[in-house]
Amino acid sequence: MPFSVPERGPLELDGDIVYSYLVGEIGAQRGDFATAYGHYLHAAILARDAYAAERATRIALFRKDLPGALRATRRWVELAPNAANARQTALLLFLRKGAHAEAMQQAEALLQIAEANEADGFVQIASLLTKEPDTTRAMSVVRELTERYAEDARAYFAQAIIENTAKDYAAAEDSLRRSLELRPDWGKPWVLLSQVLTAQGRVEEARDNLRRAVAKYPDDSMVRNAYARSLVDAAEYQLALEQFQILRANEPDDEDVLFAVGMLSIQLENWAEARGAWQDLRNLGKRYDEATYYLAQVEELSNNNATAIGLYAAVKEGDLRTDAALRLATLKAKSGQLREAREVLQQARVLDPERAVDAYLAEARLLHKYEDQQAVVRVYETALAAHPDNDDLLYNRALFAADIGRVDWAERDLTEILKRQPDNADALNALGYTLADLTERYDEAYGYILKAYKLKPDNPAIVDSLGWVYYRLGKLDQALKYLSLALEKSQDPEIAAHLGEVLWISGDRVAARRVWDRALEIDPEDAKLRSVVERFE
Repeated sequence: MPFSVPERGPLELDGDIVYSYLVGEIGAQRGDFATAYGHYLHAAILARDAYAAERATRIALFRKDLPGALRATRRWVELAPNAANARQTALLLFLRKGAHAEAMQQAEALLQIAEANEADGFVQIASLLTKEPDTTRAMSVVRELTERYAEDARAYFAQAIIENTAKDYAAAEDSLRRSLELRPDWGKPWVLLSQVLTAQGRVEEARDNLRRAVAKYPDDSMVRNAYARSLVDAAEYQLALEQFQILRANEPDDEDVLFAVGMLSIQLENWAEARGAWQDLRNLGKRYDEATYYLAQVEELSNNNATAIGLYAAVKEGDLRTDAALRLATLKAKSGQLREAREVLQQARVLDPERAVDAYLAEARLLHKYEDQQAVVRVYETALAAHPDNDDLLYNRALFAADIGRVDWAERDLTEILKRQPDNADALNALGYTLADLTERYDEAYGYILKAYKLKPDNPAIVDSLGWVYYRLGKLDQALKYLSLALEKSQDPEIAAHLGEVLWISGDRVAARRVWDRALEIDPEDAKLRSVVERFE
């Protein structure tokens, strides 16, 4: 190591030293930090013990006692001159005192310690200085280091880290380009440069820089990874997958790479690739439950429901355990095992009480689809008895009530939500749409929907409701305007059903059929859409 370590005090501790340690520890435990600080510092001096000096330093920092922290830190550095954490603490404290020269001494010492450990001391210093709230003081250190080490690419990279933290992107870009001039095959500056360019709104240039860097340095996994992720951000999923596949070939046990390949393959419906990635991730063991969940999702999307059921059932731990239970229940109900599906959801409520409402909602949806209305009513009653103030339960019960034609129930629940949240756009929209669709209270419905529209003008469901209430009010031109806009925002079959109906009533039956046919191509099984088409044709 670069610095010689002073000899420690006598191994046989005298009474004064023992007393200082004991009082220091007892004081810290009792919250008497002034006493603890004094005795630990005394023990550090008597026993020449770096641990005691460190304890005194941390107690002073906790008390926000800068002079006391500096006094203890000087002793800590003296007793443990090769301890990076001692030097780092000293650097920050000298900076905050305004002692720039002493701070630079600590920075130089950190460089020597890092060099001895074959580490990048410049990056370590920059990472440390990002914690310094006064960026001017932090900048003074890295810029002086850059002046001293003007031919070292690492110094410019460290300077760019601080400039980027200070959002001085132009300066950071200049520093990074200088770093790359000195060392063009170093991946870190390429990656940070892409972030700096992106922060300046130069997204395509950032991605193109990474593309060229990958072409020039194909073995740099850090640069390729950054390029792949930039392609994901640009929604270039196939190109991103190709990059992650190269990374996977080079690093077959990289969990993050396998995860990226799996997710992108699902996005691209490349089931074979996805299946292999998730299975490999499972085999590594560390993310077993997560990989099992996504492998189950692949099998479900591939219509291998029996395999998916087994995999979802195998997810026993982790954040996705309840999500797996919800999917498992859905597939069991689909295969005719409704009782077993309900048992899965009941168990999920016990195992994960914080997600109990999700399990109740899933059970209500399954019962609505596969059984009688009274069973759904009972589930909502049970759920609301356990969670009486839960607006998600009230909202979904209202939608169910509207679906079975019970306007009074729907209005009761939605009004209850609006008492607590008068600006709940979804509740306003649901109440307005229900009144417009199932009653003749069109003016009242229009008021609710218009308020929802002002709150969420880009929400396609709300835009659809506004078009529908205009249709109910006999204002066909405005109805067509908003329903067309809603369909542009979302290819939802119900929106298509509404727009087709208004086009038909307006006399444009060719356009109506075109809208319906396109919607049926996307979702041929949608019951509401087929009902509207059959009614008019």
